[in-house]
Amino acid sequence: MRRETFYLNFRDVINYISRYPLILQLGFLIVFILCFMGFIMHLIEPEIFPNIFEGIWWAIVTASTIGYGDVSPESRLGKVVAMFFIMFGAGFMTFYMAKLASSFVLSQSALSRGERSYEKSNHLIVVGWNSRSNHTINHMLKHQPERSIVLIDFSLHENPLQAEGVHFVRGHPGEDTTFKKANLKDAKTVLITADQYKSELEVDMQTMLTLLTVKGINPDVYTIVEILSPEQMANAKRAGADEIIESAHLLSTVMINSVYSHGISTTLLEMLDHLKPNQLGFLNAEGYVGESFCDAAQRMNEEDILLIGVKRGSELMMNPTPSTTIDKEDRLFVIHT
Repeated sequence: MRRETFYLNFRDVINYISRYPLILQLGFLIVFILCFMGFIMHLIEPEIFPNIFEGIWWAIVTASTIGYGDVSPESRLGKVVAMFFIMFGAGFMTFYMAKLASSFVLSQSALSRGERSYEKSNHLIVVGWNSRSNHTINHMLKHQPERSIVLIDFSLHENPLQAEGVHFVRGHPGEDTTFKKANLKDAKTVLITADQYKSELEVDMQTMLTLLTVKGINPDVYTIVEILSPEQMANAKRAGADEIIESAHLLSTVMINSVYSHGISTTLLEMLDHLKPNQLGFLNAEGYVGESFCDAAQRMNEEDILLIGVKRGSELMMNPTPSTTIDKEDRLFVIHT
């Protein structure tokens, strides 16, 4: 009965270890061999190896081919056992180290090719590799280096920002498996950029498909999508986009202002680049309800906050009249200085 119990426990241990990757299984085996040889040498020559630790020390030094020579077996039986251990144990250790190095190289190669899954949370997922996403990611890395970023793209074959610590997932953004590898369920924000090398309708349709895939997996994640055609704005809202960037409208607005005021485009870009993340944003009107725009601006100025506008519903009032009263549902457009 006791022997059957031993066999069952031993089989359970083997089954448990077999769940791990091969490299860890080999590691468990090496640890077992070293401990077993240390125990055997302690039994054979207790005077040379007074405890199991001394035997394990000798086994490690011998298997790693370092050979300090501080302790060694003296009896004939001990030397015979040591000979077999040197022939097989040292070779097995060398094989394990080669396998470990090979596994590390393959792991790094898979990471570079975008084949490994992302396991952290509260990260930003950027879909699409282009000049805009490149600039966005580099800006985030500069001003918020603690922010984890995952890049998804199908056209790339290697991670272009691996040295910067960006995780790359190669795959089609319209497939669930791609976003599961990017750990979408634990993501905080998803930014979907447009591929401007295709027609506007084709690009926007791909954006909608990607957005539906994202919302289907994680309905609560905040999504920012880039739309090229104004006609697709309504579809993007229906698909569940939390924020829509109409890039063509932004560019045309800058061009129009440049026509009327030469050099304004450069000034606008410099202003936006000068502002750090979270400097430009909205505040709730709580604490300023019933006050005039002028009084609220003066109070905020004392706290190094510049009030430049009020968003009421879908309407943004930039620098309204000083007597404009702030309502409860308003959002204050500010710059944190």
